[in-house]
Amino acid sequence: FLLPTISNFQNPILNLEFLLAKSLELNGLDLRILPKELFELESLEELSLDENQLVEIPEEIQNLKNLKKLSLGYNDLMALPDEIGELTELETLYVGYNSLDELPESVGNLKKLKKLNIAQNQLLGLPNSIENWQEIEKISLHDNLISKLPNALWKLPKLRKLYLDNNRIESIVSAIKNTVSLEVLVLSGNQLKEIPEEIGTLQNLRELLLDKNDIESLPELLKDCKKLEVISLTENPITPESAKEFSDRIHVKIDT
Repeated sequence: FLLPTISNFQNPILNLEFLLAKSLELNGLDLRILPKELFELESLEELSLDENQLVEIPEEIQNLKNLKKLSLGYNDLMALPDEIGELTELETLYVGYNSLDELPESVGNLKKLKKLNIAQNQLLGLPNSIENWQEIEKISLHDNLISKLPNALWKLPKLRKLYLDNNRIESIVSAIKNTVSLEVLVLSGNQLKEIPEEIGTLQNLRELLLDKNDIESLPELLKDCKKLEVISLTENPITPESAKEFSDRIHVKIDT
């Protein structure tokens, strides 16, 4: 359901239609404040507020308890309200291209979340409550300021795609072995010097992107990742000769 102008909220002819709406787009309207009527649309399952000028999301967002998809990208948000955790039906949350430096602990209540995108913010880390995201399949955290990852990130059994490129990550802990469903791991543009041997337990891993780090060698146990198709190591201290030798041993193409 597409809403072209915010003024339609005041049109009584459309009130019933709005109240029963399942999907609503309010993109690119230069909104700074959200109309209170929006939070009366309790039937909403999808709400898109991209490309506005929002600096905050009011606590009334908790009224939209049927939301499955919420998109808040390309705004000026500096924080998310604790009440975001009341949206327990949420499956997709997009808050890329804002100015968030943290997430509230309450995001751990979003137990049905499958896709999360917080790319291009100013995140310094993640709350431990994310370990409750037992249904999550894809997390995009690229282009933030993250230096340390919580162990909770590696306790997500259904996580298939993880994008952590262009942060400040210095190490990956051995607990990575617990992300058994991981297929794509992107760690390019960080400050990594090594990858733990435990990565060899990831039997579903297909792509491992490590460009622009400080890696001089790779763990031998990568050979145990039987589905691995591509390793990318451009702009690392590892020599092309060493990379080729390793590639020949584990029978995986390595880009350098």
